[in-house]
Amino acid sequence: MKPHNQLSKVDTIIFDFDGTLFKGETFSLPIFQECLSILIDELHYNLEFPSDEKILSQFGKHSMDIYQTLLDRAPPDVINGFAECIENAEVKTLENGGGELYEGVPEVLSELKNRGYKLALCTNAREDYYEAVVKRFQLTKYFSLMYAAGQHNWKDKNWMISQIIKKLETEHFAVVGDRHHDIEAAKVNRGFSVGCAYGYGFGEVKKADFIIDDFRELRKLFI
Repeated sequence: MKPHNQLSKVDTIIFDFDGTLFKGETFSLPIFQECLSILIDELHYNLEFPSDEKILSQFGKHSMDIYQTLLDRAPPDVINGFAECIENAEVKTLENGGGELYEGVPEVLSELKNRGYKLALCTNAREDYYEAVVKRFQLTKYFSLMYAAGQHNWKDKNWMISQIIKKLETEHFAVVGDRHHDIEAAKVNRGFSVGCAYGYGFGEVKKADFIIDDFRELRKLFI
C-alpha cells in the first residue's frame, strides 16, 4: 500500500524539534563539550569525559535528565552549575544567530502549510531555550500551535500530543520525531508516526509507521 493511501486523511502534522528540525550536533554538542571541559579541567570534578555519541544520544530528553545522566548522578550543586553553563551558552548562541535547521526544513514546512496541513511543534525543551529557538528561526509563521515541556511542568509527550490534537480538533494526525517517545506518543494517541533516522535516537525509530533518512523525504509522504 502506498503511503499516500494510508495518510490520505491526515490533516495535522506534529513535529519534534531537536534531531528532527534542528541540527544539534553543530550547536549543542560544542556547548556541552565546553561546559564539561570547564567542570572537569578547571573545577577538577572527577568525571570521565563522555563520548560525542553518548552526549548526542541524550538530545531530545528533558534537560535535567540529560544533565544527570552525563554527570553520573552528581550532587545537586554540580548539576545546577553545569545546567547554568549550558543554558546560558545555548540562549546566547541562539540570540547571536547560531544554530541551523536541517536542510530543506523551511521549504518543506512552507509547502506543507500551503497544502492546508495544520502544523504543530512539540518539544521536551525548557522554556528559555524554546523561546530563543522560536525567535531565532521565526517558527510562528509555520506552526498553528507550539508546546514545550518546560512551559507545562515537564509533562511528557503523550500528554502534550493529546493536548495538541484536542486543541486543533483533529483525529487524523502524524507525529514526526527521532526518539522513542515521539513514536510512542503517536501510538498512544492513535496517530501515525514518522521516524527520523538521521536524528539522535540511534535506532529508536525502527517501530515507526514510516521512516525517513532526510527531512525532505516528507514530500513523498504528504505532498
